[in-house]
Amino acid sequence: MISNQSTKTTPNRISKYPPGSLRELSAFSFPIILSTLSANLLGWCDRYFLSLYSIDSWKALTAATNLTFFFQISPVMITFVSQAFIGHYKGANQERMIGPFIWQMIYFSFLSMILTYPLSILSELYLSGIESESGALLYLRYLSAANFLYPLGATLSAFYLGRGKTRVVFIANFIIQGTNILLDYLLIFGIQGILPPMGIKGAAIATIFSQSLYCFILFSLFLKKKYFSLYATNIRQINLPLLWEGLKTGLPRTFGRCMVVGSWTYASYYLIHMGGDYFLVYSFGVTIFGFFLFITDGMGQALITLTSYSLGANQDEVFHKILRTSLGFLAIVLSILAIPLLFMQETIIHFMIKTPLSPSTMLLLKECCFFIWIGCFASGVNRIGVGFITASRDTLFYAICVTALWISLCVPAYIGIELLGWAPTKLFILDSINVFITGSIFIYRFLRSPYRKLSTQTVSI
Repeated sequence: MISNQSTKTTPNRISKYPPGSLRELSAFSFPIILSTLSANLLGWCDRYFLSLYSIDSWKALTAATNLTFFFQISPVMITFVSQAFIGHYKGANQERMIGPFIWQMIYFSFLSMILTYPLSILSELYLSGIESESGALLYLRYLSAANFLYPLGATLSAFYLGRGKTRVVFIANFIIQGTNILLDYLLIFGIQGILPPMGIKGAAIATIFSQSLYCFILFSLFLKKKYFSLYATNIRQINLPLLWEGLKTGLPRTFGRCMVVGSWTYASYYLIHMGGDYFLVYSFGVTIFGFFLFITDGMGQALITLTSYSLGANQDEVFHKILRTSLGFLAIVLSILAIPLLFMQETIIHFMIKTPLSPSTMLLLKECCFFIWIGCFASGVNRIGVGFITASRDTLFYAICVTALWISLCVPAYIGIELLGWAPTKLFILDSINVFITGSIFIYRFLRSPYRKLSTQTVSI
């Protein structure tokens, strides 16, 4: 048994740059952004190739993704707290807590199937009666059977990201991305005389194989002997108190994230079931928006590491600087994204949709591009706030706050789209307003609240 009593020692520097500086945030963000881009491409390639294969298959995948993402993100949000714990352990010089904690999250990843798989079967009612129902159900069933791979991948990547070792995750993502693109193309379109085209089924198989390869690479590296003495990765037994520490922190955020994704899924239900231009605009919007989120997602992940480290090292004076730096970083990102989303709208539309479009449909898709750009700004503010909240483990407040989305997003969506016949693009601006407000609340609470001042925890392993 190893006791982890905290001792006040000078913490290890997490980077060579000034704390909270743009250079430090950029150094951590860019590799994660590239890794997140690679991860986003796993889903985006499915959608793009299917949009070329058939518009119906593209719509089917987009509708099913609401549900597959819901069941993926639920356990992933619990395992994501590993990054905050690891950053905190490193800042507090408790590195030998890292390995045992990662093992608890690995066990949880497999056990999560006990809950997610039965619920995924019940959720098939959501897809009843939509366009391309059979394809959507097929994709949902395949992805649900391999759902454990997503929290497992998040856990293993946190082992590296929480210590600031972003290169390993980037390389692993780069490898599986190449694998996914190749398999997507071969399985969706087939090889004449050798392999018949599989359409949406091929997209599902390619995604599952690629995510399995990602987990295999990171797990193989995690088992290296050099980590035994540094991080006690050879201590593999189930440790209920340590597991509970992770669950206790992650469950409120998981509940909150389920509220976010669930409210969006419910609100988008009206667009999907109305079909026609509503379904097309929705499919286009979530495909483009989901792709561009890789930048703000990467920044948010970097903020978790930097803020967790600063909390563990008791560097309270750096938090306002981190906020200013992250907002400046976001301004640069928005300036770059304005080029495609504001000035190259027709290029993006014709890249995704090859069939002829009516003038009214084209106008809706152009409007959607503008609202996506607004959404990227709102998402950036939200990711900053969520990064702070996650690092401070103030996840109960997060869960309580985002539950309000069932009122602030779903009620206007129902009244506006279902009753008043609003254009489908209005859902994206409604979502942006909600995301911005909640992110601002999180930032304010972190900077003003004593909950960010974490005491070092003692757990026996």
